[in-house]
Amino acid sequence: MAISHSEIAALTCPSCGARFDAAVWTLVDAAERPDLMDALRAGTLNAVPCPRCGRTSQAGTPLLLHDPVRRRVYFAAPSGAAEHEVREQVHALLYTLVEGLPAEARLPYLGDVQVEQELEGVRRAVLRRERRPGGGGHRPEGGGRGIEAAATPPQRSTLDVQPSPLLDAVQSLLAADSAEEIEAVIAQHPQLRDPAADAAIAGLADIAFAQGERDVAHALAEARQILRDLRLGTADLEPRDVRRAAASSAPGAQSSILSPQSSLSDAAYQALMRAATPADLADVVRDHPALLEPWADDALGLRAEAALDEGNERLAQAVEARRDALAELRAALTDEHELGCAIQELLRAGDREEALARALSDHPVLLTDAAQESLFRIAAEARARGDDTLAKRVVERRAMLRTVRDGLEESS
Repeated sequence: MAISHSEIAALTCPSCGARFDAAVWTLVDAAERPDLMDALRAGTLNAVPCPRCGRTSQAGTPLLLHDPVRRRVYFAAPSGAAEHEVREQVHALLYTLVEGLPAEARLPYLGDVQVEQELEGVRRAVLRRERRPGGGGHRPEGGGRGIEAAATPPQRSTLDVQPSPLLDAVQSLLAADSAEEIEAVIAQHPQLRDPAADAAIAGLADIAFAQGERDVAHALAEARQILRDLRLGTADLEPRDVRRAAASSAPGAQSSILSPQSSLSDAAYQALMRAATPADLADVVRDHPALLEPWADDALGLRAEAALDEGNERLAQAVEARRDALAELRAALTDEHELGCAIQELLRAGDREEALARALSDHPVLLTDAAQESLFRIAAEARARGDDTLAKRVVERRAMLRTVRDGLEESS
């Protein structure tokens, strides 16, 4: 079944005022329809001629663009559309997109939609991304290159998605273990009280349900109920065990889409640029584990784009070379098996400071969001099966890792 589809829309010619119906695209999958992507780049997608005066103009209708290669979802918002209308349109088209994708392609990044003003805004956003060094290329099969070589950016891994502050707030709400923690989460994330959060969470619940992650959908429904009660002043802030367990039971619920995006510090960037060998790079990520976060790839892409804008092509190539080498290292260290081994070593270390220090030195991935998410799941699953001892130990280790990571970020 085709993913991309068009609809008949009622249009009005901006030149002569004639009213007429025309077919316009409302959902485009870039991999399925590269011809429509070419039309978007050329500015001719949804450009409709008036049957009376012949003038061609943009239809101005909503459109959702899905780019599975770069794991991006864009929405062209009609001019003058109210915020609630945009949310409803995004929700409806996103649900249609998810329904049309195979199960293995229903990844968490789909829940983070980049909204642009009209189709021209989407076109500019796509072109900006593609004009980065190697922005339209793919990593060749085999034949890895040294860190000094210029390189095109790799195809993104499953973890490489755009994070969202709202989703981070929802995760914190679902993970709260007491009434006091729920109140603290609400105070820290006041956007949760905004009615707009309800529509966003509803969309995520629909995606989770479509993916077959019923526990996650149920957990998000619990979060909606809590927030609705808070807005009405009828909230019962006692946490529910089913919510805590379900919030972490499925991998999709705790992907990096639920993690806040940070900015890459100048210290981390400078240390990366000084790395000349794979051994140097390994040392850099020990001191700056933020480089292992998926968002660091985009941060480096922006640095490369800024260098190009300044006419410094040599610096842009150097950034891209390190970005490429870092992507390979990130993929290796955040591999599910590698991360699992790192967490096992962390838990076996107990309270022995020397063993803990060795685990952190050998496995810098422990100081990433991926490790935080895995530990979150382990603690929730342990609590759900009644193993409070393990749950407590994991929660303590998780807190310790956050403290270490915060300390490293402050020092840089």
